[in-house]
Amino acid sequence: MGLLMEILLAELVVVLALVIVLLILLVWWLLRKIVLVPTLTVAVDKAEYLRGEVVNISGSLMDGTTPLAGKSVALAVVPPTGDAYSLPPATTDNNGAFSSKWGVPADAVGGTYGVVAGAMGVSATKAFKLK
Repeated sequence: MGLLMEILLAELVVVLALVIVLLILLVWWLLRKIVLVPTLTVAVDKAEYLRGEVVNISGSLMDGTTPLAGKSVALAVVPPTGDAYSLPPATTDNNGAFSSKWGVPADAVGGTYGVVAGAMGVSATKAFKLK
C-alpha cells in the first residue's frame, strides 16, 4: 500500500506541474493580447540631400499586421549640432501610414541628420546626409 501511495503522489505532482506550466503559458498569451506594443517605422525618400531640397518623410504604425489609424506621430529632424527641428505631428491614415515634409534650410550645416518619429511609447529613427 505504501508503494502505491508513493506512485500516486508522484503522478499527482507531475500533473500539478503540468497544470502550472499550462496556466503560466495561458497568462503569458493573454497578456500579449491585452498589452499593445506597436511597431513604428520611419523612412526618407533619399540618402543624401542638398540645402533647399525637401525631405519626404514617411512611415507606419502597426499592431502586428493591424494598422493603427488616427494616431498622432511626433516628428523631429535632428542635425549634427543637436538642435532639433520640431515638425508638426502627423496623423496615421486607415493603413497606419503617415507622411510629412521638411525643407532643408539654406543655412543648415552639412553632416548626418536623423529623422525621429514617436508614437504610443515607441520611437524610430532614420538617418540621412546633408552635403
